[in-house]
Amino acid sequence: MSNHVHETEGEEAVELLTPDQAMSQVRAWTDSRVVGDRAANRLEVLAAFGVHVAISNLPGEIWVKLAWRTPTRVELSTGWTLTSMPAAEPEPYVAEKLTDLASGWSFHHRGGSASLVCEVEDPPGSGEPQR
Repeated sequence: MSNHVHETEGEEAVELLTPDQAMSQVRAWTDSRVVGDRAANRLEVLAAFGVHVAISNLPGEIWVKLAWRTPTRVELSTGWTLTSMPAAEPEPYVAEKLTDLASGWSFHHRGGSASLVCEVEDPPGSGEPQR
């Protein structure tokens, strides 16, 4: 199954990506920035959960966006267009894992699209190696 994945807001998608390719993109984003291993690992897992939630909603397109809101706060957004059903929130077991892994998360549904937004804090001096 291929899904359309946008790297960042304002950039046009170049090709269709599989969920594995989307995960590779998230790894590349975290490797290209100075981010702690803990935050990088959490972002990778949160991206996988975001793609899972999107796929369970039978999307037309999926896009993944990563943004540094502050030097220590990273926001990972997974958005998708809806094709045939209303947006469904993450299943309870997924919501529990999101709560465990993210500093905060939210689910949004607007018209023909939905999104899952997760925040990860990577405070300085957390004692973990930097990537």
